[in-house]
Amino acid sequence: MVAETGHWREIYEGGSAEAEQRRFQEYARRMLAVQAAHARAAGGPHRTLHAKTVVGVTGAELAFAEDLPAALHAGAFRAGARFATTVRLSNASGVPRSDAEPDLRGAALKLTLPDGGAHDLLMTSYPVSHVRNAAQFVTVAEIGARSRALAVPRMLAAFGPAETLRIAGNLRRAARRCESLALESYWSRGAIRWGAAGPVRFRLSPLDPPAPAAAVPAGDPDRLRRDFHARLARGPVRFALHVQRFVAEAVTPIEDGAVEWAERDSGWIPVAVLTVPRGTPAAESEVDGLAFGPWHAPEEFRPLGNLNRARRAVYAASAAGWRRG
Repeated sequence: MVAETGHWREIYEGGSAEAEQRRFQEYARRMLAVQAAHARAAGGPHRTLHAKTVVGVTGAELAFAEDLPAALHAGAFRAGARFATTVRLSNASGVPRSDAEPDLRGAALKLTLPDGGAHDLLMTSYPVSHVRNAAQFVTVAEIGARSRALAVPRMLAAFGPAETLRIAGNLRRAARRCESLALESYWSRGAIRWGAAGPVRFRLSPLDPPAPAAAVPAGDPDRLRRDFHARLARGPVRFALHVQRFVAEAVTPIEDGAVEWAERDSGWIPVAVLTVPRGTPAAESEVDGLAFGPWHAPEEFRPLGNLNRARRAVYAASAAGWRRG
């Protein structure tokens, strides 16, 4: 089944929204098993992925540009609008690990809307997903939670040589050592609807980050946290929020999360600035207790594509699982 709006569309796995939802419930069940495996390895319950809250602050602000193009006005996102924002920066592993280890990093923003509701924006430090869809994502997660020695043979059996090579390459490039979370860029990877403007992807990029007060030892297991708060002690940490608009399915696909929307096809448009003010206190324990999800958003900003639609079921099950634990 195809759901079309204007010149863009969504294609439902299994032929209908109902069939897709049944599959997503099965994916959620399988991801809970992955979460349980990670909990056993870590000695306690955690999120299925992004288990370690590296930085958590509650005093940030997202300010939209005074000259925001009229075409990008949507909902509460208007020229000059400002939103109190909670920020969570994390390591992507489902088991809490040292900040010194190679990993993908995550950024999650929780905006407080004028009506008191919340709007979450989630990103990671690599522009595309390692997988094309939810079925691949769950299979890779299951393989990763088992013996690493057998990971490649299991991926070959599941995906074949070409897809295994692509997935493994993306995982290898995305999981790297990080100098500072204040120096990273973070991409949505999947698309969301942006009101009447239609599908967009979005990205946070660093703006003139202050230098750290002192170098943090490279082997410090909390080095990224110490670095970020050292920078905050010297000045604000700021990021630019950009969006990239849908052009055509051939170059800016909605359903395939592994395809990058190239800048030559759709340029990045600056829309807002995220500011974590100088001296903002650490609030990792408070922020760690919050649930973030792409579907925590008004309808005009609903997530699009197979991976994002699956996240609705999987994130809800995961949050319930680690909170219960």
